[in-house]
Amino acid sequence: MADHQADATVYHWWVSDGEHASIKVIQQYIEARGMHWQDRAIAGSGTARFGDVLKAAVEAGEPPMASQVIGYDIHYWASRGELVNLDDIAREQEWDEVVPYGIQTLSKYEGHWYAAPINTHSTNWLWLNGDLFRRLGGVAPDTWEDLLSMLEEARKLDIVPLAIGHEAWEHTLLFEAVAAGAGGAEFYRRAFLELDPTALDENLLLAIFQRMSQLREYLDEDFSRITWNQATRLILSGEALLQVQGSWVDGEFSYYGYIPGQDYACFRFPDTQGMFLFNSDQYMLFEQGPGDEEARREFVSTLMDVDLQRDVNVSSGAAPARVDVPGDAFNPCGRQAISDMRSTNMRRTLMGSIAMGNANPPEVKNAIYQVVSDHLYGRIDDEEAVHRLREALMNHSAGR
Repeated sequence: MADHQADATVYHWWVSDGEHASIKVIQQYIEARGMHWQDRAIAGSGTARFGDVLKAAVEAGEPPMASQVIGYDIHYWASRGELVNLDDIAREQEWDEVVPYGIQTLSKYEGHWYAAPINTHSTNWLWLNGDLFRRLGGVAPDTWEDLLSMLEEARKLDIVPLAIGHEAWEHTLLFEAVAAGAGGAEFYRRAFLELDPTALDENLLLAIFQRMSQLREYLDEDFSRITWNQATRLILSGEALLQVQGSWVDGEFSYYGYIPGQDYACFRFPDTQGMFLFNSDQYMLFEQGPGDEEARREFVSTLMDVDLQRDVNVSSGAAPARVDVPGDAFNPCGRQAISDMRSTNMRRTLMGSIAMGNANPPEVKNAIYQVVSDHLYGRIDDEEAVHRLREALMNHSAGR
């Protein structure tokens, strides 16, 4: 156990109600190990806003002990030589054996562990208001045509069929589910993870953007004024039928005491069954941050503890970042997530989320953001979106 005087200064972006409850779980575990938790919560979900604050602190010579991080941002910090190498702890706790392979590719840089993953969120979910779902027949939409039919029936009830917020990452999260459903797992992997220019079939990309245009017709006219968690509250209140979002929505529902199968329903986005588009929250430790080696080891070892990963993800709605955490304590949506995570890990269809920076480096992600958000707002048409997306992906492919 670490010295009781050790400070665990932690930067993170978990600021919504459900996320705040989840960070408290981590805090309780860390403090039980004798460390003093010093919290710095910054809204931003791993985007430039959060990153700018963290960079400013590091450049000022005041890095935290640890910071939440996702995706290729880990590689950015590791390449600068700023992070603590975690190989010894990883070897001791057998991370190579229990962490899904897709997550390991992000946690590691040049073959070495630099971040500890705490969860495996997935983004290709539908979250539906339970009462409205039953009014519309109570049958999960299995195909794209099923989804459109359900959205149309919701519109006839004079409710918002599809809730979404105003930020580009939300629009890209919707896009990635549509793209995976339309093109399949091999297309998604080749086009967006491997940046293979031969995968960028114009007709398929056009079909994807045409589907996005269809969905635009079912959005709330005020979506440009709300955030993702405000969109979630529209589902909770029955003002909207469904939301396409990550499994952190399950954490929001749970925080407010809602019961899956009764108050809300969770299903895979149509035609993405058998795929798990993931976002893994991770923690990296700074070489120049506070805390001695013992405190750092205690902090990281605690994050990877089976019990912590169970409890924090029962709260957050995610699957754990370990394949060996029992699912008994999770609700039905959580148990489904764990089952899906394990099976897709075996089939290598557990693939990084574009929207959450787990598929591409930031420059590629941001280029996709711009095209997808401009298109959803109706600033560019389907054909222009295809042209701009192909150009962006091929330019970055050439740069690899």
